[in-house]
Amino acid sequence: MSNTNKVFRSSYSNASLLQTSSPPIAAFKSGALLSTSGQFIHLRHYHTFGRATECHTHLIGASMSRIHAIVYWQDNNWYIEDKSKNGVWLNNNKIIKGQPHLLRESDKVALSSKVGDSFIMVNDLKPCDVLISMALNKPAIYLERPITSIEKTLNLFYENEGWYLIYDDERKESKVIQDGNCIHINDSLYRLQSNQVEYQTLENKPTARSLDDLELKLNVSANEEDIQLYIKDSKSSSIIKGHRIQSQLYLLLCLARKSIADKEQGYSECHCGWINLDTLSKALGIEPDNTRIRLHRLRTKIRDTVNFSGVDACQLLQLQDGEVRLNTSKIVVTKGNLLRTELGVV
Repeated sequence: MSNTNKVFRSSYSNASLLQTSSPPIAAFKSGALLSTSGQFIHLRHYHTFGRATECHTHLIGASMSRIHAIVYWQDNNWYIEDKSKNGVWLNNNKIIKGQPHLLRESDKVALSSKVGDSFIMVNDLKPCDVLISMALNKPAIYLERPITSIEKTLNLFYENEGWYLIYDDERKESKVIQDGNCIHINDSLYRLQSNQVEYQTLENKPTARSLDDLELKLNVSANEEDIQLYIKDSKSSSIIKGHRIQSQLYLLLCLARKSIADKEQGYSECHCGWINLDTLSKALGIEPDNTRIRLHRLRTKIRDTVNFSGVDACQLLQLQDGEVRLNTSKIVVTKGNLLRTELGVV
């Protein structure tokens, strides 16, 4: 990582704003990271760092992974996990990928390389709701539930898991302000970072140290227009669904059915499920290049849903010598909310 100023970018839609005029450490009232170049990040309960635009802190360096690292609050402590290809260093020691490491005040964190700019844990206080100034020279405003007085005529009131702007001026209506919304305070623009307990997303993620750790279940509607993928391990589960990824999930359904059929015919494990890319493309009604793109996007979605450690989504969805397969012995397909026994359980 050559220069933090070049590596980190704040995504206006959902990233924590990076401020370059560092306040006194005492001014921080929730967990925060401060870089050696003067940038600081207010940490969420579950804070992601990576090249993916949906990450809370967007990384733009070529050596950064889509989800490079996560920092999260759990059991009154901060933890960091490496999710990358190029590594994370904590106090100049490379941490073990996929395992939580305790993060305390004054700890040093480097992403992708232990040389160059790094981040210091300014404090290890619990995360809280905060209004972050869009101007670089103004401190953040920390919010206390249920009510925080901002100025003489403006209060923020927390109720039903949301913040409301309450004006003393009866001519102004109270209104809801959501995470990411901006408001004007004393002629300055501030952005709300509202901290729901997002780390539960992490707790619910299945973990795979081998492919045998994962079980997959495809729920298919009777007309096969709606498909949902459930992935679980012995403790946790996640779901992949949504209108935009139905084409990817239909590809997975075709691979699952081929794997199940081969298993029922007595094929050995290493020969189960393989299907020629051209044949699969014809079944999907698309060109082979588009099939490859769907396969890549599906792998990416699964990587975001599962905590992989020691294995990867490329091993789960294999592409080799012009053939592709779903490489798992644990797959169930249901259709119309009923288990299709003719498809079986591999």
